[in-house]
Formats: sequence, structure tokens, C-alpha cells
Amino acid sequence: PEAERHQLAAGLRHAPFARGEVMTRQGAEGHWLYLIVRGRVSVRVTVDQMSDEREVSQLGAGDFFGESSLMTGEPRNATVVALSDVDCYRLDRAVFQEVITQRPDLAEHIAQILAERRVALASVRDDLDHAARCRQIAKTQVDLADRIRAFFGLDEA
Repeated sequence: PEAERHQLAAGLRHAPFARGEVMTRQGAEGHWLYLIVRGRVSVRVTVDQMSDEREVSQLGAGDFFGESSLMTGEPRNATVVALSDVDCYRLDRAVFQEVITQRPDLAEHIAQILAERRVALASVRDDLDHAARCRQIAKTQVDLADRIRAFFGLDEA
């Protein structure tokens, strides 16, 4: 709804990044979700402590990242590096919490997106086949929806 869009928009902060800059680092604490307005980024995951990072995907204008840490309080799942100059807006947890508290049904939708992205990361690390990815998405989505609701105190309402 329009009121929620205005509420979210009021909480956005401009966050520009230069080409080559690390925007988020795997394992770091995450406080924001980033919305890409211009530019391209590389999403990378470290397979094990001795190997280099592997690219999982590239994102561009209209895409977002950082949602997992924002929604669950967990450390960042991947490193994101600017492939070009990037204009983003970031949304902090407090602003998002206001919206999700009003619309707890968003937890299910967000859990689906998170599950798909987590399994994509796991596929790179663990070399999962298609059937294993599908099973993992379904299982992960249920777990994440529960964690999102618990993190934002939605079950207590």
C-alpha cells in the first residue's frame, strides 16, 4: 500500500560505492538491506577457508541484497563487490520492523526469497544438484519464516 511505500521511502539513505569497493563482507554483522538503483555488483561466497571466493550471481538496478542479515540478525552470507560505480539506497532494520510488524504476512514472501538465495549460495559451496536444491529451498523457507517471525517478535503479537 501507498502508506507503507512512503514509510519505507522515508527510511532510505543514499549509499554510493565506487567500482571495486567491497559493499558487504561474508561473516560481518549486517544492519541494512541495500536497493540497487544504478550499477552492477558481484555476489561472492568463500567455499572454504583455504579457497578464493566464487561468484554466485551478479545484481543490477532494481535488485537488492543484505536482506538475510536484516531479517534474521545472522552474519552476512556473502561478500558483495561493486563491479562498477553503484548507487544504492539502504534500509535499516528499525524502519523495516515498523512495516513487517504491521504486515506479518510479508515474512512468508521474504522467507521464499531468502531460501532461494541461501540455497544458491549452498549450491556453489556444496555442488548441489537440481533435486537437492529444490528440497533444500522448501526446508529452508519454513525455517527462515519461523526465524523472521521470532526475530521481529511477530509470533508474540
